[in-house]
Amino acid sequence: MFASSAFTRTILGHAEQSGLCPQTLLARAGICASALDGHDQQIPAHAVEKLWLECEQAGAAPTFGCELVNGLATTCLQGLNILLDSAPTLRASLDCFVAFAPRVTNYVAVELQESGDDAHLHLRPVQGQAHHFGLDAATITLVRNIARRLGKTPDAVFVSVTLCPAQAAGIWLRNNGIRVEQGAHPRLTLKRSTLEEPLLGANPFLHQSMLRHWQTESSAPSRNDSLELARHWLTAGDQPIERIAERLGYRQPSNFIRAFRKQFGITPKQFRLNPL
Repeated sequence: MFASSAFTRTILGHAEQSGLCPQTLLARAGICASALDGHDQQIPAHAVEKLWLECEQAGAAPTFGCELVNGLATTCLQGLNILLDSAPTLRASLDCFVAFAPRVTNYVAVELQESGDDAHLHLRPVQGQAHHFGLDAATITLVRNIARRLGKTPDAVFVSVTLCPAQAAGIWLRNNGIRVEQGAHPRLTLKRSTLEEPLLGANPFLHQSMLRHWQTESSAPSRNDSLELARHWLTAGDQPIERIAERLGYRQPSNFIRAFRKQFGITPKQFRLNPL
């Protein structure tokens, strides 16, 4: 069982903003700082769970996990969000999410279940009960991203959301007009017909390009995977090269530029100007 190092970096980044010491948290969780450098490595799930617990014991607010959504939507999921955003329909997007979420973490299993007029997106911890900080972060990120892809408010998309007793996401969900229920694991419920609705960012060419990449790569990301992802980001948007380097785990943009040039023979700026 593992979670990506990018996921761990996101936790530590928010912990630092909350006044906690990242170095102390890493040491207490038994995670080596060098494991967080560069491309996405796999961090043992039990160490990530220990990191959540150390954040809680160090004084993190009960809503700590709810506040991680911005980092999760970018750094952790990396190119997966481009794949999900560019899908033609919500069903296609969620099918990709179910298929490729294990590239980010495999200790929470994702399942899309259709029953009657409703569709349920389940998040089931594989071993025991995952820490509520992580479940809050995943739940709110999914609610926000799915609503954003459809161009609707969350209450116009979701019938209800089921949470574990310890989760604090219920406050955010109720404030956004969503009915909250209690259960053994997080479950997002929406109308089944919503699955066939088109997405605002649908882009068949980009989606098929990203889909081929995710289908052909092995389950363990490598540095070359990250550089291939960089090419998608350079052509799919206008985010600064420094931001792309940061999202890929490079501490210095110059290191990213050097690695990109070594792999492809040109700099990221040259590629952006002439991707062909």
